[in-house]
Amino acid sequence: MALLVKNGNVVLEHGVELTDVKIEDGKFSAIGPDMLAGSQDQVIDASGKFVLPGLIDAHVHYKMGIGNVFTIDNFETGSRAALFGGVTTVVDYAEPTPGVTMDEALILRKAEASGASFVDYTFHVVASSDVVATREELAKLKAAGVNSLKLFTIYDLKIPYEEMEKIIALCSELDMVVTIHAEDELIVSDKIAELKAEGKVAPRYHGVSRPAQAEVFAVERIVEMAKKYDTHVHIVHVSAGETAERIKAAQKDGVRISGETCPHYLLLTDEAYEREDAQLFIMQPPLRSEDDRELLWKNVEEGTFAMFTTDHCAYCEAQKYNADTFFETNGGIPGTETLFPSLNTAGVGGGHISFETLVKMLSVNPAKTFGLYPKKGIIQLGSDADLVIFDPEKEVTISRETVHTAAQYSTFEGMELKGYPVATILRGHLMCQDGKFIQGDPIGQFVNIVE
Repeated sequence: MALLVKNGNVVLEHGVELTDVKIEDGKFSAIGPDMLAGSQDQVIDASGKFVLPGLIDAHVHYKMGIGNVFTIDNFETGSRAALFGGVTTVVDYAEPTPGVTMDEALILRKAEASGASFVDYTFHVVASSDVVATREELAKLKAAGVNSLKLFTIYDLKIPYEEMEKIIALCSELDMVVTIHAEDELIVSDKIAELKAEGKVAPRYHGVSRPAQAEVFAVERIVEMAKKYDTHVHIVHVSAGETAERIKAAQKDGVRISGETCPHYLLLTDEAYEREDAQLFIMQPPLRSEDDRELLWKNVEEGTFAMFTTDHCAYCEAQKYNADTFFETNGGIPGTETLFPSLNTAGVGGGHISFETLVKMLSVNPAKTFGLYPKKGIIQLGSDADLVIFDPEKEVTISRETVHTAAQYSTFEGMELKGYPVATILRGHLMCQDGKFIQGDPIGQFVNIVE
């Protein structure tokens, strides 16, 4: 029995085409107009709608633990919510704990997701000052099916710049991608100490505590390393407009650097920290100024960013209101479910980006960057049959009642969206349709890199 999606505006790699798509055995088996359905085939009429490749959120944190506090979304709840937003693949993190090697950490996270995730998944593996990232260890990761690391310039996980350079050099030899959380530790720690000394510890000071210059400074150091070793470095959750400008300049200089930004940096500003519910908007890096927001959009328009991600790190309200200081509040927000529709409304509807480019930045680009293409991220014969049917006329107002995250809130509460996914298909399985979850059991699988 085949699944036939008919009469849709199908987003193919070369453009949008009014055609049909046939799925058999979890793969795309035929693409063409006026296909006839067999007596046993399931048919979905996509007339007037867009048919997209399954989307990829390449930066999520499911059941992330800091001390004894874990994010409220685990693989099950987070992935279910993702499906309603058209996301069929996520990239989470495997972080070694003391005494655990990088490849062992990957095995443990694979086991945690197996049988729990409703979407397909892979991982970035975290390297820190406590983990020796030797060439042998990195080669094991690549053999195990991942091609990317995660490094930090801040927190207990931070790696000094001179040590980071050694890892970047090794990744150049192995053709691995180095993703980096770039905020300079010294700049941030000095600013936080200054604010504490002045008694300025309320949530409203969160943005002040992590100045944009910390991000810019760290990226400048990283650019020099990437240039020296010709390594592909990828800057995650870019929040500052000037950071985007530095990335753009480096790209023009031939440096292999890419970046991602998130809906919250494009749709919100640091004015949120003046609200009574400011804790709900605390994430790292913080929201920035209106000038930053406009400069980020400018760089979106100019093609600086390879992709959009969410840094989905969901805590419920009780966890967010655990403290009344900016430095003790659990940092992170939900977002995967609203990633695509929010950017369609603000980005495409706002004239910043074309619909085809938005889809590319959420499908083929992350798939190519993290080694999943052409298995993922594209509608073509033989690729995994991940599909999203998108109704450009469907109107939704984001609210606690419309989102499916276990956090039970959205930082975009009240945003009116024009256009919304109405069906999501994973490897030929209809997962959700018309706001209803259909698939009973988690069928998500680990996705090996394609070489």
